[in-house]
Amino acid sequence: MTIDKKSILKTLTILYAEDDPLTRENITKTLELFAHKVFCAKNGSEALELFNTNQIHIVILDYIMPIIDGNSVATLIREKNSKIPILMLSSHTEKEKLLCAIKSGVTEYLEKPIDFETLLSSLLEAVGKIIDSGRLTTRLCENVTYHFVQKMICTQESCERVTKHEYLFLELLLNRPMSLVHKEEIENEIFDGEVEANSLRNLVYRLRKKIPADVIVTIKDLGYMFRPL
Repeated sequence: MTIDKKSILKTLTILYAEDDPLTRENITKTLELFAHKVFCAKNGSEALELFNTNQIHIVILDYIMPIIDGNSVATLIREKNSKIPILMLSSHTEKEKLLCAIKSGVTEYLEKPIDFETLLSSLLEAVGKIIDSGRLTTRLCENVTYHFVQKMICTQESCERVTKHEYLFLELLLNRPMSLVHKEEIENEIFDGEVEANSLRNLVYRLRKKIPADVIVTIKDLGYMFRPL
């Protein structure tokens, strides 16, 4: 069976860090054509904060950034995750910098300015590495997993497909584990802001029938949070 890497990429999140505003804006627009969501950072410190508070599938770093450089960010990310694809962008091609990036666990080193086809090719290669590593499945609790591509919740006995609204809600929470996601943001993301009074509450009720209720925490009058068990 042929794996459609472009379709899989559309379900994934990308962390992109670049200090130059124009470059960051242009590449972000391109990345948004490929991925489900793009988290942007203007320096290494912001990149690490976003990585630590969101579910990231692919990391793209500029080599030279303020506060913490890309090479150091890659090293710190690699200490926490040995398999996540890390792409390094740089206008410098000195051998020493390339060797440092390789030592930091960088998956691929790309020279700027990078063109559309090269970027897409590198992202699809990263998707292949994600597939090989089994990172397209997230553990919700013991014996219950969520499959990003198939949009299914599986136990040891069976799998159940979730609706579009259900997986949009669940993935929004999974992208920020142990963090409050406000009701207004959820409603805008899932219902485009047009939502009846009990629509969100009913959605959560249905989803809790498919997974242990305790993993979705209600923060009264504010929103919801994913708490892995």
